[in-house]
Amino acid sequence: MAGRDCFGSRQLQRLGRLVVFARELTGDHFRLGEEEAKGVPCEIRTLDQLDEREIRTDDGILADIARYEYQEPLFGRKRDLYRVNLQDHNILRSLRRRGDGVRFSPLLLYVLTHELVHVVRFVKFLAPFHTAPASMLQEEQRVHDTTSRILAHVPLEGMDTVLRRYAPPRDAV
Repeated sequence: MAGRDCFGSRQLQRLGRLVVFARELTGDHFRLGEEEAKGVPCEIRTLDQLDEREIRTDDGILADIARYEYQEPLFGRKRDLYRVNLQDHNILRSLRRRGDGVRFSPLLLYVLTHELVHVVRFVKFLAPFHTAPASMLQEEQRVHDTTSRILAHVPLEGMDTVLRRYAPPRDAV
């Protein structure tokens, strides 16, 4: 992506391991069996894989979710596919901020887990994909709280800093 920082090869390798870990943690939290967890219709993309319309310029957006519809080949049923669009440039900009102690792995594990919690909530009909702005703020708080419970005991240096730094403001809910 011209003019935007993308993850480097070492970061992409680490990202691959973090995706597996985030999927396992999220699946365990929601008590998804192995087959059910594999069946969650979700893919994760980095900046160099995104269409221009999927790129967010607001530096506060570290990732978002797009929902696409596809037709199942065998029976022709329509299905949803959720795509977690990582905004590498915003994530890297966030990491460059001085003095907040946020590091790559805990931040990415938080972002991935947070977005996967959203996806599972959509798939299990615990939350609608489209909702009013006031409801969105409440949903973000629910998802952050769930993500915090999932990650609270992960022995990863800096996780507590990330959980504090990215908590939505309570007075906005």
